[in-house]
Amino acid sequence: MTIESTLRLRLSAAFLLVAAPLAGQNSGIDLSYGYWWTEPGASVLKATYQHRLIGPFDYGIGLIHVRSLTQTADLRQTGGELSLALGRVRSGLYALGTAGLVMGHSDGDVTAIWSAGAGWSMRPLKFLTLGLEGRYQVEDSQIHGFWRLHPEDLRGFTAQARLVVNFGGAGAGNPPATARPVPEYRPPAEADIRTAAAGDGASLEASQLRTLVVATALGAMGTPYRWGGSDSNGFDCSGLIQYAYEDQGLILPRMSRDQARTGMGVELDVASLLPGDILGFAVEGSGVSHVGLYVGDGMFIHSAYDGVKLSSLIADGTDDRWWRQRWVSARRVIN
Repeated sequence: MTIESTLRLRLSAAFLLVAAPLAGQNSGIDLSYGYWWTEPGASVLKATYQHRLIGPFDYGIGLIHVRSLTQTADLRQTGGELSLALGRVRSGLYALGTAGLVMGHSDGDVTAIWSAGAGWSMRPLKFLTLGLEGRYQVEDSQIHGFWRLHPEDLRGFTAQARLVVNFGGAGAGNPPATARPVPEYRPPAEADIRTAAAGDGASLEASQLRTLVVATALGAMGTPYRWGGSDSNGFDCSGLIQYAYEDQGLILPRMSRDQARTGMGVELDVASLLPGDILGFAVEGSGVSHVGLYVGDGMFIHSAYDGVKLSSLIADGTDDRWWRQRWVSARRVIN
């Protein structure tokens, strides 16, 4: 076995030894493949372990393989790469920078490789993220540093497709495994609706309408989660809210972040909530990325990855605290 082959095997083993023990909450394995517009053009294959640092920041430790095909040669390089990203752990736009070293398979030369760019990702399932990424990438053949580029240094734009297997933490509706069931919700009687209407200053019709919205949502209990779903075949979180209101003739925006801006703001206090209020949760960064519908008695209904269910804002179980810590907004549509 050549020295170069031995080094590549050691790099692969080091990656697995570092990534495997760290796999857990807020982490994942990122596989990407793309094209690098250099002369000659090159394909880029990467396997990266990524983990959240703090807030929207995360880091990555990975392997990179670059292959350039010419009429006379098949040039291949393999090495390691470090990355730092802003917003990559959430759905939507993000920015990142990378730096690493690669070794040529045929000549054993070690070169520096670095890039900066941006990407877009979405998370259709709690364990899966899909994304597209663009970077400006440079390979410094003399390892002078990016401030002293030479004509022989390779440089150009890369476009990559990403698939990330997540190990939990950031996904909407993905509380700890110790979640426990909440008490059964009992819809209020007509007399209670009248009393509530008198207490909050709303008309009887408004109070009844809130109850009907909640009853529609409760009728979907147990329906499976379906990304983009808004009917009885399956709901995502905002699809369930839109469905419950639309059944009563009230049209709401489709996206959770837009629903969290609808109506009037309500104090983040369970005592201030009324049935039918829309609750916003920040489970991917600081913005609202999950919504639920308050039903009363400290409980709300929402569509998480295990389907439409009830959760609590007042109980003291692990699941309850998980949601309470991520509760960031409350909006009232029916006044």
